[in-house]
Amino acid sequence: MQNSAASRYQFIAHALNGDGPFRPVVSHDVNGQPITVKASYLVRYPRESDLKFARRNEVAFFDSPMAQAAGDFVGYLSERNPVRSLPHALYKTIADDADGKGNSIDVFWQAFMIEAKARGCMCLLVDMPAMDADTMGEQISGRVVPYLAAIKPEQITEYELGQDGRFVFAEFAGRYIKDDGERVDASWRFDRFGWEVRATKGGAILDAGEHPLDQCPILIFTEGGDFPAFGPFAPIADLSKRLFNLDSELDEILRAQTFSLLTMQVPEGSTDSQKIDAARVVGETIGTANLMVHTGSTPAFIAPDSGPAATYAQRIDAIRARINEIGLAIASPNQRESGISMQMRFHKINAALAKFASQMEDLERRAWDLCRQWLGMSAAPEVQWSRDYNLADAMTELDVLANMRATGMPAEVIREQQKRIVAVQFSGADQAVVEDIHQAIDERAQEVA
Repeated sequence: MQNSAASRYQFIAHALNGDGPFRPVVSHDVNGQPITVKASYLVRYPRESDLKFARRNEVAFFDSPMAQAAGDFVGYLSERNPVRSLPHALYKTIADDADGKGNSIDVFWQAFMIEAKARGCMCLLVDMPAMDADTMGEQISGRVVPYLAAIKPEQITEYELGQDGRFVFAEFAGRYIKDDGERVDASWRFDRFGWEVRATKGGAILDAGEHPLDQCPILIFTEGGDFPAFGPFAPIADLSKRLFNLDSELDEILRAQTFSLLTMQVPEGSTDSQKIDAARVVGETIGTANLMVHTGSTPAFIAPDSGPAATYAQRIDAIRARINEIGLAIASPNQRESGISMQMRFHKINAALAKFASQMEDLERRAWDLCRQWLGMSAAPEVQWSRDYNLADAMTELDVLANMRATGMPAEVIREQQKRIVAVQFSGADQAVVEDIHQAIDERAQEVA
């Protein structure tokens, strides 16, 4: 079947990367004036001219809240790398260069997770290079081992799911390098028995083969449900589009109404030409270095009503607050929040991190099992992702410690709370450093006792 969700995934990708219609391309005339604009997520006003719409797109800006939300989330996950047991040197080669581009598996997963968290779905191809090696040394030095390739769900053009939720087959658009080095647009198809590459133009088969796997080598990652699925961060893309328009509309208001207007009284009964002459004199002489002589009331400036701009600013703040809530953003230090509310927020974030980590652990295990099959081995690597990321507010935990001491809690309870504060404050430190600090806490407790 066709991938009906491809356009939605592409929209989320634009919101994540800040490209496509979020960065509209404006055409200019010979004088450098904007005249037309290609695809844009700015909604055109009724009766807005091409020139004005092009100018509005030219100064539009987009700061990609999706990238910040997904990046922060993955940043928390990346503070604790998974623990792996690699039973063979070839697995070590894969872990050191997971994608055949020199990126370790942890670096590969960091980029993969940002894409996956934004969409709630990603695909992973576990493939084997079409090369031979006579010895294990040649296999390691030449990297003749399986590699991982991230496939964005919007790239999937055709697919079929089995009862187990896995791909029976999947096709995606890509490029194929011929023997003579020419790159051509092609469609790649992988199923449970083999693979083939067809030229996009003409449909000729460029290459094909079989694989020794018990399933399609394209694995599916979703945060919930079968492919295609969307995650809890997906609505940020829709809010980003609204924010993109609100920022542009507020700019228009500020450009049109920011500057005050000069008013000057003219004698009653003045003709239109006299009024125009008076305005011309003021326009030519007004300034800090000039003197203006007047009769009647003193000229003054009047400022436009700030109400429309203030309304837009409030709406923008509300949209950003909603994005922060969906994106599990931690409250800034100057944001007032009760201790219970902050504690609940951290529990929510830690639960989301633990859930995502367990899903990534499952995906990595499936990827290692396919690597095992590609290599014809019996044992696959073991992997364990962390479930406790200890996100908390250090000041809140210090208050808890002070209250424990004030109420006469046992020394053992005080010591465990001190270790929790260390875990929060030094979450990015090496485990050996944290253990040394824990030992120092234990030794200090024994001295006091």
